[in-house]
Parts: sequence; structure tokens; C-alpha cells
Amino acid sequence: MTVRKTPAKNPEIDVPVNLPNEPVVEYGSDILTQLLADMGFDYVFINPGSSFRGLHDSLVNFGANKAPKVILTTHEGIAVSMAHGYAKASGKISVCILHNLVGLMQGSMGIYNAWADRTPILILGGSGPADPAERRFIDWAHSANSQGELVRPFTKWQDEPITLKATCDSMLRAKKIAETAPMGPTYVSIDSIIQETPAATDSPHHPIHSGYDIAKPSAANPATLKDAAEALIRSKQPLIFAGRIGLDEKVTEPLVELVEFLGAAYLDDRNIVCFPTSHPQNLNGDGLITAEADVLVTFECQDVSNLIGSYNTGRTNIQSADMKGTNALLINVSLDEYVDISWSRFGGPVAPIGIQVTADPIFVLHQLLELVKELGQDNKDFLKAAATRRNKLAGRCEAVKAKRQETAAEKWESSPISLARLNHEVYQAVKDEPWIMTVRNHRSHADGFWDYPGAGFYLGGDGGGGVGYGPGAAAGAALALKGSGKLPVAIIGDGDFLMSSGALWTAVHHQAPLLIVIIDNHSWGNDEHHQIEVAGQRNRPPENAHIGLHMRDPDIDLLSIAKGYGAWVEQIVEDPTDLADALANAVEATKNGEVAVVQVITSI
Repeated sequence: MTVRKTPAKNPEIDVPVNLPNEPVVEYGSDILTQLLADMGFDYVFINPGSSFRGLHDSLVNFGANKAPKVILTTHEGIAVSMAHGYAKASGKISVCILHNLVGLMQGSMGIYNAWADRTPILILGGSGPADPAERRFIDWAHSANSQGELVRPFTKWQDEPITLKATCDSMLRAKKIAETAPMGPTYVSIDSIIQETPAATDSPHHPIHSGYDIAKPSAANPATLKDAAEALIRSKQPLIFAGRIGLDEKVTEPLVELVEFLGAAYLDDRNIVCFPTSHPQNLNGDGLITAEADVLVTFECQDVSNLIGSYNTGRTNIQSADMKGTNALLINVSLDEYVDISWSRFGGPVAPIGIQVTADPIFVLHQLLELVKELGQDNKDFLKAAATRRNKLAGRCEAVKAKRQETAAEKWESSPISLARLNHEVYQAVKDEPWIMTVRNHRSHADGFWDYPGAGFYLGGDGGGGVGYGPGAAAGAALALKGSGKLPVAIIGDGDFLMSSGALWTAVHHQAPLLIVIIDNHSWGNDEHHQIEVAGQRNRPPENAHIGLHMRDPDIDLLSIAKGYGAWVEQIVEDPTDLADALANAVEATKNGEVAVVQVITSI
């Protein structure tokens, strides 16, 4: 294969020059920059805008572009997605800045994704001037009485402070609220005059101390927890689902212990991994177990109604068509009841929850494990039944694996390349490396071909279903993982890549190693499935499903786009026998510090 060379990069390009040895506070934005540093932010993700030019200047010429360092992106949506991916990979809140109304509107889809994904981001916006006498002509078009109204329905808190001290207070409060579970994005709009006005000698400075600490995890009500534990001990077939807790690697051990002790079946929530793939009680791919369970526990799951098959009515639900309904006792462990914004219907209808445990899900996991062991460790009937269930589930797990392999074998040598073959080959290429899956497409990630050790090895989906999340989130995660020794991997669709491909430039510019595999089916594949389904229901020709969906004539050379951003690329892969070599070369390039991109022609 012919390797396309990447251009040399200058690591000193973002280092300011001609600065004083000791910075001097002169403007309001200098104080805000110092506050961001005191709050512990390493990076600030931006797409430039004049409404925060004062703060931009202070980040560079007062803060010397260090902690926080400015991360330039090519679109506001990418800036938010990078902050989103960075927060999930680093395990801490991130910050981005959006230019007044227009930048906020461009970034709003990313903000909604972060809100749905319960990810903490402090979003700062330039605004105003509030004083009409200070406005330029463009300021009238680009400012509003309340910019926060644009994102109020999908942020935890918003503010537009009118003084420098109030702005400092708002930023501190917004960070604290964003980090308090259930987490999510907050928005503070900073008036441009506040940024650019000289700071008085008595200007506010906020030391960060314990008074700004976030709330500790909340425990479950003892009576409610006991009801849940007793129901699990009595259960004939318990089933456990886990969701957003899968970002925390420490979840795996107690979750496995709970599932094993109960003799429970286990299923991951949609687009997350919390449990070891190879565990004999992991029944991902078994669409019948839900209907057979009599007690279900859901830990911080995105949409409980979807998990129990409530959407299988007259219309086929593509994502859960094999899921059977259930009349089981439902125990839900979540803080979602504290999310009181009614604008979005995210989360689905009210599920028939029998026992609601409103407390920190990870804390409850430990509490519940301790209590069921206390109740069951001397109960001989329970212990015998749990052992019997474990044996049966192990056999059932093997049957699921065998069926999966049988199905994959039918198209193993096919071209376009099957999704099962693609996933297998990518895993084989990285399995001996300290990999972490930053982004994957929930439909095209064939289950069972990656051996996930448990939680913390996949950063989860976009949250709100906003296409274009993938490249930015992968780049943000790669930046967070830079220097950690981990190998960030992203498997994304061609449409997702095309929406936000500019994120590659940012990753290359900041030398954040990343392996991206593009699933190129020349189609908006998710919708092609829908068009085929509708045509079938209406007895119309499915051969026309591609119209308005296929990206052909000409086919798009995604590698040329990636190369233009400075990424390492090779030729497009169409033959499955070429996959292993192409991926091995890409992994080696990533280990050498490159952003490596592999374009694979696949079936939908």
C-alpha cells in the first residue's frame, strides 16, 4: 500500500512571545482567566468570536496560553463535542466558549447531546454589550435580552451577570451545578464590556477552597433499599441492566459480584458497556431474557421503557425489534427524577417502576451488593437457586455466541465488507494495546466481536442522537488521553465524519494520537434501513430506498479530506483480506503520535 505522508508539525506554534515575566491584572477578562485557572481547567475549546475577544486576549497574553490552553476548532458544534468527549475521557468538567447568539445556535446541538448524556460542561458565551451606547452595528444583530433562552431547555442552569464580581460568582456556581449529579452543561454569558473594562484595584478574586466543593454521592433510603434487596433474593430470574455508570472503571468489580451472587442475567443499556463481554452471565444479544425475568434492576439507564420493550406497538422499532415485553417488578436506580426540564421528551414515557431508588447509582450499587449478601449468604435455598441459574445462563450465553458467529460467517468474505468482519479486524489490531473505545456507532458496532473487560473501556454515545458528534468527541477524548499511554480508537460513520471532519485538524494540531476507522457505506445508512422498512410495510419497491440517502457519483474520497487536515492515511480498503495490514499500519502510526484514519467500504 502507498502511505500518504503527513506534514511536519510545529509544537511551539501556540506559545505566546514577548510577555512579561510576571502577569499583571489589568482587565476584567484577566480576572476571569485567573479564575478559570484556579478552577483547574487545562483547556478551553473555542471557535473564535469577537464577543469574547477580551477573554481570548487574556487567555493568551495574561494566562500565557497555559492551563487553560486555547483549543481552536473549526466549528462551534465541534468545540462542544470536543468538550463533551474530553469530559468523559478525563472524568472531570470541561469548558468551552461560544460566540454570542450565532455561535450559541451553531453549538446548540452539541449542548443538547451533553445534556442528554449527563455530561458536565461549563459553557461561556460572549454577549452584549448590555449598554446600547456601547454596541456596534453587528452587536444589535448578534445579542439578545437573554442569550440563555436559546439553551435554557437543555442546560441545568444559565445566567447573564451584569458586573465583574457577579460574573465570577456565576462561573463558580455554574461549575458546581454542572458537576452535581445528575450532571449536565451550564451556560454563563459574559458581557463584552465586563471583559474589556480595566479592572479596579479592589476587583474580586475568588480563591478556590472547600466552600466550592460539590455534593458527595447520595445514599439510598434504607427501607427502599431493603425492599429492593428482598425482592432480588426472592426472584426466580433476576435481570440487571446498567447504563451511564459504565464510564467509571471501578464499577466493574461490584457489578460482576452482584450479578454472580444473585445468579442474575445481565444486559448493557443501549450504547454503553459496563460488564465484561466474555462473562458467562452476559446475555447481550439475547432478546428473550427480558420477558423471562421476574425482577429487573436498572442502574442509571437512559430510557427504561425502551429496555422493557414498551415501544413494540403497531410500528416496528428497528432498535429493539427483538426485545420482548415484560411484566416483571422493575427496580430503577437513578437520579433522573431530579431532572425537571419538560421541554424535551428525552427519557421516554413514565415506566411502570415498582421500586424507585433515587440516589447515586454507583453508591447504591455498593449498598445493594452489601445488603443482598447479608440477606442471602446463609439462605441455602437462595444459594442453590442462584447456582442453578448461573449454570443455565452460561449455556445460554454460549448459544448466543454460537448464533452470532454463525450469522457472521455467512458474509465473512464478502465485499463490501461486513460490519462483523470490520469489528473483528479492528479489535484484532488493537487488542494487545492499552486501547479505549472513544466513539462507536451503535447500529454498526456488531456485538460480541470486541472483548470489553468491563466499564471504563468505552466512553458511550452522543446522548441526544445528534449526528456529527463522533469526530469532535473522539478528538476531545484523544486530547484528554494524550500522554496516558492509552490508544484511543473511534469507529464512526461516513456521514458523522463529513459533518464534523474539521475536528481532525484540531487533533493533529495538538498532536493527540487517535485511530479513526470510517465505516463508509456511501449512505446515510440508518435512514436507509428506515426507508426499506417503510417501503415493505406499504408494499412499495425497496430498491428505491437509496434515493436521497446515497452519497455516490462521485464517491467521496474521505481519506483525501483527512489528509488535508494532516492525518496519516493509506488507500481505501475494499477487500476484507486487506483489512489486517491496513489496520496494523494505522495502529503503528498512532503509536508514533499520529492521527491515523482508515476508510473501509462496508455494507449498510
